[in-house]
Order: sequence, then C-alpha cells, then structure tokens
Amino acid sequence: MSALMRVALVLLVGVAVVCSACGESATSNGSPGTSSSARGTGKLDPAVAMPKGFPSDFPIYPGARLTQASQVTNNGQTTWGVQWETLDGVDAVQGFYVKKLNEGDWTITYNGSSGGNFSAIFSRKSNQKDAGILAVELESDVTRITLAFGENG
Repeated sequence: MSALMRVALVLLVGVAVVCSACGESATSNGSPGTSSSARGTGKLDPAVAMPKGFPSDFPIYPGARLTQASQVTNNGQTTWGVQWETLDGVDAVQGFYVKKLNEGDWTITYNGSSGGNFSAIFSRKSNQKDAGILAVELESDVTRITLAFGENG
C-alpha cells in the first residue's frame, strides 16, 4: 500500500470516528422502515465551508450538504477529509459516484457494497498518486458521504 493510500485510510478512519462521536447514536440500516434505497427522514447537521484548494473537478452529490471538512498539507501533499449529508438513499448516492468517478480525470480502482453501505477507492487518470477513499453509509436516517483525498502538489 502506498504512503498516500495509508495517509488517506488513516484520515478516513479518523473522520469516521470523529463523525460518529459528534452525531446522534447510530442506528442500523436494517431497522424496520429503512433501506439503502429509501429517502431518509433524519436531520442534517449544519453546513460548513469547503476548505480552500479542494479540487473543483471532484464530483459532489447534488443537493448534499457539506457538514465536516479538514485539510492537512505536509511535504507538498495536501489531504482533505470531508463529509457530506443527504436524505437520499445509499443506492442513489452509490449510482452517482460509480458513474462520476469513472468519468473525466477520475477512475475507480475498487468499489463494493456490504450491509447497505458502499465504498470506493479512486484516483486521477492523469496522476494516480492523487487518490482517495469514499464511503457512503446510512446512519440515523441520514446518508453520510465521507471522503479522504490526497493530492500531490
């Protein structure tokens, strides 16, 4: 595993831990009345500002609210950890990212779903060292889109 992917993985895990500690208690996506395709009825967290320099060509799910964002620059590499929320189901968000991360300068190197959640590892076609991890999960009737992305300067 490359150093970039290790940094991205550590950042993604850190964002997920922080997000789960800040939010309401988690509920299983298998609870009655919820599914990965149904529109959620939860409450979105407050919006935050996008970090400066975040790649303008990265696809953002339509209508998703940015609720967490951080940026770290070290040794010429910038890594972002961001999270969006939407009330749309995991299936809709998954379909969007499977399509958009296989267009333009993006390519998916791995994707999969399990237990109603979705994850993907992706990179730029023009520079495979610019890579990231995307995770989509339903929690408390809100679909959370968590991203860790590293870009070499």
